[in-house]
Amino acid sequence: MDIFNFLTVSQWLALLRIGIGLWWLKSVLHKPLRQFVSGQMVNWTLALAENHPVPAYGRLIRGLVEPNASWFPYLILVGETAVAIGLIFGLFTPLSLIVAIFLNLNYISLAGVRPKDININKAYQCEQGQNWNMLIAEIVLLVTAAGSVWSLDSVLGIFGA
Repeated sequence: MDIFNFLTVSQWLALLRIGIGLWWLKSVLHKPLRQFVSGQMVNWTLALAENHPVPAYGRLIRGLVEPNASWFPYLILVGETAVAIGLIFGLFTPLSLIVAIFLNLNYISLAGVRPKDININKAYQCEQGQNWNMLIAEIVLLVTAAGSVWSLDSVLGIFGA
């Protein structure tokens, strides 16, 4: 079935997959990388954890990030970059989408809620629309096997492509 006599549904989904991948790439490229890895990300994450309205979740995040502060920002950058590459090129697409969904859920859970001290994140609602939109698109892409068209998955014959 084609839409507007131009592209098939699978091709439109491939365009959405590529677009979401480019969005993840932009997420990496817009970060001030030197500051991000030298404390900015960890400090902000720990402040959000300390002021999280669900103390148990805040303790969980603090327990994960604080002892791993030297490498945790790199994990975020590598994760976002891997998702971007995976979605843009359609490589290991289901895995890329699962990681993307995990990242978006964590970003929503940590930064998308009103902190106890509003000064920590006054704009807690501003960027959450982006994360929700990406999350919904990623779920759609995952359940529709959007790596089956215009992808390395299809060229390599992996993931049922």
